[in-house]
Order: sequence, then structure tokens, then C-alpha cells
Amino acid sequence: MITAFHHTIEPQLQAIAKQHTGFAINNIVKEVLSDMEYKSDDLLRVERNSANQITSVEYDSAKLNALLYSALNTIDESLLAAQDGKKDPTTKEVFYEDGILYEVPIGYFTKTYLFYDKGPKVKIRMKMLNDVTGEIKTEAKPYGINNTMIKISLVVHVDAQVITFLSVSEYKTKMELPIIIQVVNGDIPEITPYALTNN
Repeated sequence: MITAFHHTIEPQLQAIAKQHTGFAINNIVKEVLSDMEYKSDDLLRVERNSANQITSVEYDSAKLNALLYSALNTIDESLLAAQDGKKDPTTKEVFYEDGILYEVPIGYFTKTYLFYDKGPKVKIRMKMLNDVTGEIKTEAKPYGINNTMIKISLVVHVDAQVITFLSVSEYKTKMELPIIIQVVNGDIPEITPYALTNN
């Protein structure tokens, strides 16, 4: 009976647990980075010739890498605090009391309306597996007539464990967080780093 219960409930529970773990990670990342301060003009430089044509678009790789490192460190500290139910070092709030992301009533798995919110609640937790990693992504693509959209994003990778009383599974997610979106008139030959070429 226990085996049947496990096989019936566990797949549903894992699906719910992974969904709420994803929600939690995304919400924490967006929340702690919402006040990140930087100046777009310090990160991106558009050069034009006398005819006002774009000759180059360059980004400051040193400043972008410093921004990335700071963001990853902030995210890592916040996720570790959240998993332990502690106060977030950036927002000074507790995202999840006792590290509980969500609770699912056992009655939910009966698929019966009368018992939907009844019975003991299964706690869902997460645990970080590794340090948060990431990279800078740059892209330029046509936008409308004779315009180009420049986009620079932080790409963040998070590896975590999803924990319930029935099982522990791994959860991986990737988030792309735009830090610069700029539309310029004209075609762009190439986006290149300029911090390296200035040394």
C-alpha cells in the first residue's frame, strides 16, 4: 500500500515541488536584482561617422564582468538565506519562513473537490547544490525599418535540490535578465568589447 501511495503521489508531488521551486528562485533573483545600480552609458558605446552612420558598437567588458560577479554573489547569498529561512542580506526580509517554499494538502492528490484542501500538508523545500553561475550575453538584431535592437543580458544558472518527505530531486534553471535594451537607427556591423582593446 505504501509503495502504491508512493508511486501515485510522488510524480505529482515532484511536479508541484519543481514548479514552486522555479517560482521561488525566479522571484528571489528578480527581487534582489531590482535595485541593482548601473549606468547604461558606462557599459555601451555607439560610435558614428560624420554621416551619422553607425561605425561600431562596443561594450565595456570589465564593467560588465564586475556587474555580473556582483549580481551572482548577491543571488547566491539570497538563495542560501531563503533555503534556511533566514533574513535576506539585500532586502532584509525573510522570503520563506523556516525555508518552506510551499505546502500541499494531502487531499489535493485525491482530485476530489471536497478534500482538495484537507489533510496534513506536505512541505516543499529547496537546497542549493553549487554556487550560482552565469555569463554576459550580447546580441543585435533588426528591429522595424532600418533600426537595430541592442540587447545585453545577464544569464544566470542555478542548480538546486527539490526536497519533499517522499523524495529529493535535482532542479536546474536558467534565467536571462536584460540589463540594456536599446534601439538605434541604422545597421550595426558588430558588437565588440572595448575594455580589452583600450589596455
